[in-house]
Formats: sequence, structure tokens, C-alpha cells
Amino acid sequence: MIQRLQSLFLFFSTVSLLVIVYYFPLLKDSSTNVEYYLKNSSSILRYLILASSILSVFAIFQFRNRNKQKIVVRISRLLITISLLLILFVETNEVKKVASGTLLLVIPFVFLVFANFFINKDQKLIDESERLR
Repeated sequence: MIQRLQSLFLFFSTVSLLVIVYYFPLLKDSSTNVEYYLKNSSSILRYLILASSILSVFAIFQFRNRNKQKIVVRISRLLITISLLLILFVETNEVKKVASGTLLLVIPFVFLVFANFFINKDQKLIDESERLR
């Protein structure tokens, strides 16, 4: 389970999401230079990102059911995409600008893309071995 590359990428995605939520500002007030963190808010963005990290952990333990694992990874990527779109189009305005944490949300998304790639690769390997029997 842990020795598979997709499990490592799912773990890295979870860790990076939690680090971004708690240590990097997502928005910055340009007039007062105040930074906005998700750890202090109860907005839907925080819950979307935490749900994405929980789904990534859940996907690690679905290693026997690769189809379910792929679906969970897709949903997790969708949640990250929705949170990015909400930050870019709803939360930002003339005063609040995008900060470093928003740009860093691309990193867990890339980890999830790599995890999906290795899940597909694992599925092809298993299909080829079953065909040889």
C-alpha cells in the first residue's frame, strides 16, 4: 500500500494541502498589508480544502479498488479546482489580492494528477498480467 507511488503522491498531496491551509496566506489586503489565512476562518474554502485532504487520505486505503481510488482522486482534484476558482473570482477584489498560498494550491493538484497517472499505470499492469494467464 505505502510502497506504491500513487500512495506517496496522495500522502504528499494531503500534507501539502494542510501546510498551505495553516502556514501560507491565501489573500493579502493591499491597503493595510494584512494577510488572510484559512485556519482562522470558517469559510467554505477551508472546508473544501480539508475535504480534499480527507479524500486523499481515504484514497490511500482504497488500493485494492483502483476504480474507486480514481474516482476519489478526481473528486479531490475537483474540490481543489473549485476552491481555487472561489478564491480567484469571489474572494478577491480591489483591496484583497491573491497571496502565495493561492498559487501554492497548484502543488497538491499536481500531486493528485501524478497519483492518478500511477493508478492508471498500475491498472494497466494488472490488466496485462491477467491477460497473460
